Amino acid sequence: MIYQLNNNCFVRPLAETDLDGAYPGWFEDQEVCRYNSHGKFFKTKAFFKEYFDNLNHEDRVVWAICHDTDGHIGNVSLQEISLINRTAEFAILLGDKRYWRKGLGLLAGRKILEHGFNKLNLERIYCGTAATNEGMKNLAIAMGMILEGTRRRQLFLDGARVDMLEYGILQSEFKA
Repeated sequence: MIYQLNNNCFVRPLAETDLDGAYPGWFEDQEVCRYNSHGKFFKTKAFFKEYFDNLNHEDRVVWAICHDTDGHIGNVSLQEISLINRTAEFAILLGDKRYWRKGLGLLAGRKILEHGFNKLNLERIYCGTAATNEGMKNLAIAMGMILEGTRRRQLFLDGARVDMLEYGILQSEFKA
């Protein structure tokens, strides 16, 4: 365990054994992947193994979000880490829909922001999401991120062009 999130949930490094659980199936669930590109193309076991084998680089931090009894229920990450610019992109995927809208994304998100700012000495953490993704927009704001801009018609979702909203937070703005 890296950090305890609440009485029943914690984050830990993604483990190779997670590849044998529900994790790969999340990428086939179109509701789970509605606002990301994961569900657009089939992913083989070899894809996940290669992804796992490449986690030991300094350009990303990927944590498994876990429940004491239900096990691995999601991932939270900092990716595209730039040690020169001291920036990273925030991403989260709650694959187990039983945990949607329960505040767990906020707990995991705030914890990885804290890690990014206090352990990795990042200056800025950002994310982008579809203008139609109310959950992620609310999460970004709840984590203290500020809407920084709009990429017009950036995404193709559900047969339509959709704007992508860019959010960001600076180290000086983050309140642990």
